[in-house]
Amino acid sequence: MTFADVVSNSGDSVLESYTYAEGRLQLVLVLGENDQKVALSLPTDCLAFAGSVLASSERAYRTCFLALEDLSQVLAVENGVYVPASDFGKLMQQTRANYHLVYGKKAAEWTHLFPWSGIAVWHLA
Repeated sequence: MTFADVVSNSGDSVLESYTYAEGRLQLVLVLGENDQKVALSLPTDCLAFAGSVLASSERAYRTCFLALEDLSQVLAVENGVYVPASDFGKLMQQTRANYHLVYGKKAAEWTHLFPWSGIAVWHLA
């Protein structure tokens, strides 16, 4: 199963566990469609947490879904780096979506946002 398959089949999945160590986020999910257990390993050095956060050693049993957002579709790029919106309202929307974490980062290196269950993970391409 490809990463895209996991994302597209992740509706009503259960996040069984996650850990972060040595620049890698490890997720274990039980996909809602067919109760198939999948493990994902993503390289990243930038994480943002919203709301309550489980300690990485705790087991999580909660419904979630995955998405993969293309940053080039939501942020402006100038001189090869992401820049904030000039409009205050749009800037606030970007900040709430954690897009502000990539302002000033090279667009060629930081391509996607990988959000799930209120936790956003910046994923390097």
